[in-house]
Amino acid sequence: MEKKVIPHCPICLEEMKVGQEVVLDGTFKGILHTDCSYLTLEEVEDQGLYEEIIRRNQRWLKQFNHTIMH
Repeated sequence: MEKKVIPHCPICLEEMKVGQEVVLDGTFKGILHTDCSYLTLEEVEDQGLYEEIIRRNQRWLKQFNHTIMH
């Protein structure tokens, strides 16, 4: 049986959903809800809607998938 891993915010632990405002952490490469973010502007690598961040940061998505599959 294949497990489905759902990306979630490491701060509030809630599932990431299409249409939510998020930021990509430039240091640890994690995605956080904008409202949960503790990052300074210098630490934010990208920001926007969840689906936009995923689309623009395919390398992050590949690393995320590789990590959870191993």
